Amino acid sequence: MTERQERFRWLYREHHGEVHRYVARRLARAADVDDVVAEVFTVMWRRINDVPVAPEALPWLYGVARRVLANEFRRLERRATVVDDAALDEAVESDHADDVLDRLVAIAAFATLGADDREVLRLVAWENLSSTQVAVVLGCLRTTAAMRVRRARRRLLAAMAVVDRPHDGSQRVGMKGAR
Repeated sequence: MTERQERFRWLYREHHGEVHRYVARRLARAADVDDVVAEVFTVMWRRINDVPVAPEALPWLYGVARRVLANEFRRLERRATVVDDAALDEAVESDHADDVLDRLVAIAAFATLGADDREVLRLVAWENLSSTQVAVVLGCLRTTAAMRVRRARRRLLAAMAVVDRPHDGSQRVGMKGAR
């Protein structure tokens, strides 16, 4: 087995699970996850000499996955099968426990953010990446990534402040003024 093959196998064994979870959290259809993950590792094979050494290898793979997912989303849009990130139009149970309502407010606020802000927040919250690792995924400087994270958090908090919390037993969660 060549050194290139050994490195690929090691990287695959080491990071397949994380890449699979990263992709699965972003795709609406589970059937598409394996195809996207396979494409990520195909890119890794073609660019094996460009893959940084650990611990930067995983953020590099997340960056590849992010670009493959962007292509997949464009493909899905062309086929008109893309599903919205949060199905906020569905009826919400009339029993609104505070924690459920808080979660719905966060989901509604998150849905109002731009795609870039949502992705930065996902990288930090879902993937537990540091600003340095986010910078690798986004292909920017660490300071730029840290600023993007701060700004995205600030925009999320601002969005959460304007989400309408229905107190009248209503079954909708919406934005103030959107009625």
